[in-house]
Amino acid sequence: MKKIIKAALSGALVMGMLAAQCFSTSAMIRPIITGDVDWNSKVDVNDVTLLQNALAGSAEIDKSQNYAGDVNFNGVTNVEDVTLIQLHIAGKYEFERKSTNLEHIIRNFCADYDSGKAMTGTPVTFTATMDSGVTPFSYEFLINGEVVQQKSESNTFTYTFSESGSYDVSVRSYNAIDDCTEETLYNYTVVDAYESEDPVIVGIHTDVDYIGYDEYSLTISANAIFGTAPYQYKFTLDNGFLVQDYSESADFTIEMSELKKQGKSLEIGEHTVLVEVKDADGKTAQETFTFEVKEPRM
Repeated sequence: MKKIIKAALSGALVMGMLAAQCFSTSAMIRPIITGDVDWNSKVDVNDVTLLQNALAGSAEIDKSQNYAGDVNFNGVTNVEDVTLIQLHIAGKYEFERKSTNLEHIIRNFCADYDSGKAMTGTPVTFTATMDSGVTPFSYEFLINGEVVQQKSESNTFTYTFSESGSYDVSVRSYNAIDDCTEETLYNYTVVDAYESEDPVIVGIHTDVDYIGYDEYSLTISANAIFGTAPYQYKFTLDNGFLVQDYSESADFTIEMSELKKQGKSLEIGEHTVLVEVKDADGKTAQETFTFEVKEPRM
């Protein structure tokens, strides 16, 4: 049974720290309230004054305060934002959104080759998926603690390992105010190159590491090599609870809302998907994959 094991330093958000540092916390962080430039949990004339002074150069505000002051969400804090905050206080203008979740979470970090099936000389692509937070995000990738892809807007990283062995592959995600959270695939194992006449399922992964009960969709993707292309894929959830018969699609999407409408909601806990692959010569391979359904995050 294949299941990528991950360890996370998640929800790491501390105001005013250097962007190169990542911190871990289990506490929920208060959101950034739109217009609340002075961070006192309300929007009033003091926010107008502070923002005016900051624009005039007579006061300093940090990135989170600038983000709170950007009430029209155009990425720039200026006099127009001051005017909109004044109109909001007077009851003549409503912000497009009231707040932004400050906590940013790496919802999933995975590779298209499972640990133990990645081969030397073969490119492996790692992908990070975010859940909530102050956008836009940027990403930095590391192998054994050394940066191998500098911070950029790309949430994917492709690397070709030259030697077999075990590696710690990490991603650091920075939000728009440079708070950072980090996640690592520990002991990601790369083997020497091999060949097979039969198809081999080298990777099964999801777009999120768990699915919230009745609130999200989850897509399971398979990656097959060897044998004779093209391949067909079949997905079976929980011994036939849901089946996607053989097709060219390597993706299997579970829509929780649709299941709920049908009275077939998945229970809280672990669920198993059987993935079967058939190549052009009729040769087959199969693997199982587990994912978790959790209570919705509050």
